[in-house]
Amino acid sequence: MKKNSLLTLLALLLLAGTAHAQSSVDSTILGSDIFSLISQKGSGSVTINQSYDLRNALSRHIVSNSNTRMQGYRVRIFFDSDRTARAKSEAIAASFMERYPGIKAYRSHVSPYFKVTVGDFRTRADAQRFASRLLNSGAYQYVFVVKEPINYPGF
Repeated sequence: MKKNSLLTLLALLLLAGTAHAQSSVDSTILGSDIFSLISQKGSGSVTINQSYDLRNALSRHIVSNSNTRMQGYRVRIFFDSDRTARAKSEAIAASFMERYPGIKAYRSHVSPYFKVTVGDFRTRADAQRFASRLLNSGAYQYVFVVKEPINYPGF
């Protein structure tokens, strides 16, 4: 019975990965618990017959890797070196987090530049899709993808 449950979960994860590769990232669900989302979305009902050990193992895996960094991509939305750059970077990061609450903004200073990068994307394609979305919004003067260490993304 455990073997069948595990195989079913793996099949669902593979299908979800295929669907994810074909669609854009929904920033409203980043970092959310998939099991809670399944029961909240739509008017239908979903019954999951699985061991709580499997759900707990996934939760432990996410928690144990939450401080892990990995190579990935972010989108840079600001860099400047003038005397007001610090204040501008703070304002841009704050406005971004207000506009996109599910996506983290990171401020950094590498002399002489103040920078703001956003997101934790595993692939360049995901980062580029989000960058295109930001470009279309017209809210940011600079929008480009950078490769750098990212936080371990949730599932």
